[in-house]
Amino acid sequence: MSNEAPAMDYLDYFTNQLPKSLASLAELRDELEARQGAMSAVNDANAMKAQATAALETAKSDAAAMRAAAAGIAAATAVDRRAADTREAALKAREDAFEDASAKRAAAQDRADQSLAARESSVSDRENAISTAEAALASNTKTLDARVVAFQAKVAALTA
Repeated sequence: MSNEAPAMDYLDYFTNQLPKSLASLAELRDELEARQGAMSAVNDANAMKAQATAALETAKSDAAAMRAAAAGIAAATAVDRRAADTREAALKAREDAFEDASAKRAAAQDRADQSLAARESSVSDRENAISTAEAALASNTKTLDARVVAFQAKVAALTA
């Protein structure tokens, strides 16, 4: 027995077997290209899915941050609104108190004006009475002086 491999017939291989092997290899190459294209598409789809998932997570976190900011703004606005309502109520109370005090002062001023008018009228009446009394006094004084002169003349005539 010999350990030698049977001799290959290169001519038969190149003419018969090689074209079949090349055709089979070309077919295999085309299938590998198609599968590689499909794998690239799957890889691209997976990458796009990962990007979409990351974008979704980013959008969710941004939305959560915006909701939190909006809640903070709403809370601050509510606090500001309550403070404004409190200030408005205090201002309304001060305004009402001012109007009440003004009405009381106006009523007191009206009473004072009426009292002053009454006093002025009373003083005017007294001045008129005093003027009348002064005129009467002057007239009575002249009459008295004339009587005194007449009396002195009588006394002088009696003593003379």
